[in-house]
Amino acid sequence: MTGSMVMAPARSARVAMQHAGTFHRNVRGKIIAVMVALALAWCGFGALTAQRAQSDTGATQVTSYIVRPGDTLWSYASAITPAGHDVSETVDELIALNNLESGSLQAGQRIIVPVE
Repeated sequence: MTGSMVMAPARSARVAMQHAGTFHRNVRGKIIAVMVALALAWCGFGALTAQRAQSDTGATQVTSYIVRPGDTLWSYASAITPAGHDVSETVDELIALNNLESGSLQAGQRIIVPVE
């Protein structure tokens, strides 16, 4: 009888520890589920309240230019930049309008330029 009495508390302690582990896993799972639900709700709220970005500048009118031998992006930008304005801004605009990877131009290349 003593052997069975010793066995029962050890077994019940082991079962209690297993239940405690299961309990902690369940709590952790519920916390993760709540966090995921909150993240999804936040994304859904953002999608419902999205606003269109608006620009004050409006559309840019453009024309094209055929690059001549000896033209550089800087020299062409200098020629079309209004007096008192920054040539580097014109260079940046030309790079953006033409999706250029660098500032080098090739003779015969057609580029899009803003109409001033």
